[in-house]
Amino acid sequence: MKMVSQVTPVEDRSNLHIIIRKYNEFDVKQLAAFDKRVEMGPAGSESLTFDWLGDPLCRVRHLPAFHMLVAEIGGEIVGVIRGSVKEVVCSQSAACSDKASIRKYARVGYLLGLRVCPRHRRIGIAFKLVQSMEEWCREQDVEYVYMATEKDNEASLKLFTERLSYRHFRTPGIFIQPVHVHDRRISSRIQLTKIAPDHAVALYSATMSTAEFFPKDIDAVLRNKLCEGTWIASFKESRLDEELNNFACEGGRGGKVVDASWAKGASWAMLSVWRSNDLFQCEYKNASWFKKTGAALSRLVDFCLPGCRVPSVPNFFHPFGVQFMFGLHCEGDGGPELLHSLCWHAHNLARKNDCKAVMSEVAPTDPAWNSIPHWKRLSSTEDIWCIKSLKEKVPSKPNFDWCHAPPQPVLFVDPREV
Repeated sequence: MKMVSQVTPVEDRSNLHIIIRKYNEFDVKQLAAFDKRVEMGPAGSESLTFDWLGDPLCRVRHLPAFHMLVAEIGGEIVGVIRGSVKEVVCSQSAACSDKASIRKYARVGYLLGLRVCPRHRRIGIAFKLVQSMEEWCREQDVEYVYMATEKDNEASLKLFTERLSYRHFRTPGIFIQPVHVHDRRISSRIQLTKIAPDHAVALYSATMSTAEFFPKDIDAVLRNKLCEGTWIASFKESRLDEELNNFACEGGRGGKVVDASWAKGASWAMLSVWRSNDLFQCEYKNASWFKKTGAALSRLVDFCLPGCRVPSVPNFFHPFGVQFMFGLHCEGDGGPELLHSLCWHAHNLARKNDCKAVMSEVAPTDPAWNSIPHWKRLSSTEDIWCIKSLKEKVPSKPNFDWCHAPPQPVLFVDPREV
């Protein structure tokens, strides 16, 4: 019997006509199918999937300006990218001698959600999508455009740093803490106070206004319906009791300027919580029977024997929500301990809202870095941020270039871009 070798024909994709256009509401169903194809991965492999709850623009909708582009081939969506624009504090502010009075703002664009269907990769779709989004950013008078990716995403890093001239800029850490079956106890020595949005704006402006990427519209962030609130922690025996009571939520005071001088030199901490669970849900698919059983047993033991404090694993194998902690700040010798307790308070809030994880992102030099509870296996200490200048350089004028500025101690991560 004669053996005939079978050769699989190679698809010629050199003449494919790629169309880059603006997303419209009629794309929702096709985008949902596209997301499933991209997230599926190799047959049977584990993957983390996202459900945008019917709104593909949910990750950028709450920014001052936003945009979404899709790539089409023959009427089929094969790629997507999202972008947003806002004004933020840049490194030049921290370099100034008078930090309280000088803030340098830059108009920045953020690129996120770049995805291409596996069957249509390596034909320049991602490159075209990024270039088109950069052009939109130029139309919005953007000075710098930046993106974030995982350190092991070699394809993404190669695309941006080698082909598109982006520069490795910052390396913050992403911390993820699972939500357990029971609430975590907060020490009776610690007082937690929820403050009104007006007061939160004043306090953040007084303490974090020179942090890199601090948004000019911080009031819009803290007054957004997705912001669960802002909390302050202090020791009950400290002199802050009276001042904290004045900051307590009273329904707002019409934008009245709040005196935050009491916050200097004392031990206290602050953070805010963002309900990302109202925007999207996650699900860990194709996990092994062993992992699912182990997670279920840990929850059972935690429920039956709460005193043992077993670190139970939530049910990540069905759709679940995540809440995001932002604006983490602490001062004084007892600040780290107070911030640690605030993080557990956020954990308890997430549990009440039926979320399975709490997330945060800070710079490695941030005083908050060592105070955030997290699981190392779920977290990443090297989230790669890359940046590119869209400004036209004028040789005769000395121009500040943020792309080459050294990192600052504190990085403010906007919850609207998570």
